[in-house]
Amino acid sequence: MRRGYRMPSIDATLFPYPLGNTSVRRFALEARELGFGSIVAVNQQGLERNGFRVIGATLIREHDIRAVINSARQKDPAGRLLIVNGASNSFNRAVAQVRGVHMIRHLHKTEKNSFDHVIARIMAENRVAVDIDVKPLIMGEGSWRQKVFQRYRDIINLHNRFGFPLTLSSNARSITEMVPAREMLKLASLIGLTEEDAEKAIGSVTSLLEPSGAVKVIS
Repeated sequence: MRRGYRMPSIDATLFPYPLGNTSVRRFALEARELGFGSIVAVNQQGLERNGFRVIGATLIREHDIRAVINSARQKDPAGRLLIVNGASNSFNRAVAQVRGVHMIRHLHKTEKNSFDHVIARIMAENRVAVDIDVKPLIMGEGSWRQKVFQRYRDIINLHNRFGFPLTLSSNARSITEMVPAREMLKLASLIGLTEEDAEKAIGSVTSLLEPSGAVKVIS
């Protein structure tokens, strides 16, 4: 094991059946072979078997802050991750201030001004992560792929300034879309993450689940 390498590596967003076409058990078996010690499974219950942990997650797709707040208020003793799809600047800023939100994803699909230094500072203070979806780095083509690269580099620049957490995910809906842990680290380096920061990102989900206080919205 390399010096400083943090385990377990975690694929931060997977979509098991019925959202995808692969069972949680099959995802877990494949993830172990690909170098992961844990996965995050959307709309699934958390479980641990033979040293491998499946972290359950709730994904909020609608751009309604009330839905986010209501989900954050629901206590889950099993340690459930709350993930929100990013949208406009005002929505992202509001989400970042809701205690109980763990991750904002799909910022590469939003307008450039949807994520700025104000939101970055709030996310650092509240330990809310930005998810880096590696799928468009692999599957994207042409100008769209270049746009994603630039959006991720902008996010990394803000990460370097303010220190909010990052996660790495394949967003796979089948085992054929999964990405080995070491490949994720290589892709992270292409968008400007140092080796140390990439290794922190691929293992950061567990720390996001540490208690962070009651639900609160800051105006």
